[in-house]
Amino acid sequence: MTGKKTRERAEAVQLRRLYIDCRYGQLHLTTAYPQSGGFDERTPLVMLHADGGGGADFRLVAARLGADRSVYAPDLPGSGNSDGPARPTIANQAAALADLFDALRLREADLVGSGRGAQVAFELAAARPQQVRRLVVSGPAPAAATSKPLLQLATDPARCAEDAASALVAEIRRFLDR
Repeated sequence: MTGKKTRERAEAVQLRRLYIDCRYGQLHLTTAYPQSGGFDERTPLVMLHADGGGGADFRLVAARLGADRSVYAPDLPGSGNSDGPARPTIANQAAALADLFDALRLREADLVGSGRGAQVAFELAAARPQQVRRLVVSGPAPAAATSKPLLQLATDPARCAEDAASALVAEIRRFLDR
């Protein structure tokens, strides 16, 4: 797809907010869908933020990637506008995201995680290997190797916050579309 067509489609993507029930109450999500609704498009994408952030941190990337796939960027449990346990752990945040997969009836998804979100992505991939297709992370990878195709954008999540959204989108899209 040419750059111009991608930009035109991205401009047509509207971000929406959504709440989904999970074991800790409600998860708040920022979502983006293709004009077709996203149901017959490419593998959905779930984007997981770093500590101190929220799903809206991904709004520029979500709007661009949402041109041809459904994108879900939740506030992790205990962050942003999401309910959560008193002491959120990687394990219970991954469990809440498993609830999200069930509520949205996601048979398969790609995960993008930054910082803590990367840790949650690895945990969810280990817990539900049949539902996680690919991982894109910014932050350190766990010591145990994952069997999933992996794109590590950077070992320091702050690097991705400094990069232009269009450069990140191009790199992510190349990896997901292989």
